[in-house]
Amino acid sequence: MKLTIISPSRIHLGLIDLNGSIGRVDGGIGITLNHPNFIVEGRGSSDIEIEFDKNILNNINNINKNEIEKRIYNISKKILNYIGEEGIYLKIKNIIPQHSGLGSGTQMALSTGKLISMIYNKELDGKTLSNITGRGGTSGIGVNAFEKGGFIIDGGHTFGKGKDKEDFRPSSASKNVRAPPLLFRHDFNWDVVLTIPKGENIYGDKEIDIFKKYCPIPLNETQRMCHLILMKMMPAVIENDIKSFGEVVNELQYIGFKKVEVELQKDIVKELLGALQKVSYSGLSSFGPTIYSICNGKEGIQKVVETSKEFFDKNGIEGDVIITKGNNNGFKIETNEK
Repeated sequence: MKLTIISPSRIHLGLIDLNGSIGRVDGGIGITLNHPNFIVEGRGSSDIEIEFDKNILNNINNINKNEIEKRIYNISKKILNYIGEEGIYLKIKNIIPQHSGLGSGTQMALSTGKLISMIYNKELDGKTLSNITGRGGTSGIGVNAFEKGGFIIDGGHTFGKGKDKEDFRPSSASKNVRAPPLLFRHDFNWDVVLTIPKGENIYGDKEIDIFKKYCPIPLNETQRMCHLILMKMMPAVIENDIKSFGEVVNELQYIGFKKVEVELQKDIVKELLGALQKVSYSGLSSFGPTIYSICNGKEGIQKVVETSKEFFDKNGIEGDVIITKGNNNGFKIETNEK
């Protein structure tokens, strides 16, 4: 029997508290997306075998292929060791763009781990998977997007000597840190357009250096973010008020750690964000370069798509425009008896 897992992507709207003065840090806001997806098919095997669907190979270069294959192999090894099995056959059928602010690493890790555990009838939950694979060290958005979907806010980590975290650092450098608690989850039913300019992105050692250089964030900016999120953004999701929700999205780009993430982008990305904010409610996802726009209906989608494509053409750059919606269920499993 073969199993296939379809994992959602996510956009990360921002980290809430990188000041830490009340004894907690991080805290994340995110939206789970129907598309793009990480899709992998698997079955039992005596060794670790990883294959790529030919359609995937047409869209990635050898460097990306080798990176993805190495990461999946290492994840598989950790999960197999944990459950006491030797091997797995995996076929990668679709990927989320890497290092683009869409949560590809977390979804790859959790999907691979969940699939392997289910194939051997030793199903592991998201918290266990995140601990084994080292995800969720800063944000809990990816883990909760995988399991639950929707619009999500997590509560970050305890902060200080002997606590969850003793300094400011991203997930990639936050090993053995427990996943943060889920504070709020609600269905998200508006349309989302992803505008993804192609270019150099920030991740790895550069990301660690950024946390060290710019944190702690001024307390008044953290307080402003908390006020906007609790008293405007959360009620707007519940009351289906896209205007209020979008106004918070636009303002968040210029306060807190999100302001740092935006300022570190290339000028062309900042110009694109400004152009999109004139026709929609738009923000940078994580460290980018993906810009998301929240829309309500075909007219709003069309404005964002046209603005994105005109910007690409005018500036002679390549990029992708993806129309999607909120995912309110998390991952999905399909069974193939053959």
